[in-house]
Amino acid sequence: MKWFRKNNLDEMQELKLLKLESRGFWLGFIGLFAAIAVQVFLYGPEHVKNMLAGEFIVFLCMGLYLMGGCLKNGIWDRHLKATPAVNIGFSLLAAVITALFNGIVSYRNYQDLPGALIVFGITFLLVGVTASVALCVCSALYQQRRKRLEEEDNDEN
Repeated sequence: MKWFRKNNLDEMQELKLLKLESRGFWLGFIGLFAAIAVQVFLYGPEHVKNMLAGEFIVFLCMGLYLMGGCLKNGIWDRHLKATPAVNIGFSLLAAVITALFNGIVSYRNYQDLPGALIVFGITFLLVGVTASVALCVCSALYQQRRKRLEEEDNDEN
């Protein structure tokens, strides 16, 4: 197993490999999400419970790994800051997308517009509140971890 430890790449090749691996991860993550969404949309949630178990487990593990790794290393995002406005904005975006999807699936399955609107409203509220709380908790954990990492850096200097 000693031959696994030697790195034959220079710094530029290492950066390119990291970028390729990152793109591959995101392609797999988004691809799994799309596969799950398309199967639920085409077959309905009641018919795909067993079919999606493997895909959902892999998707969930990828998401938890990414979230845990980012929080552990004090990383939030390349472009966005961990602010309440950003958290609320993304919570609303997730709520709208999820509610639209569930409302459309409900209407397609039951041909009942008032029922689909109720499904939209309930899903919007549940996902919006849940995502907002989850993002606020993650934001607080990020702030604490970032502060601890900065203190460790100051102690080393």
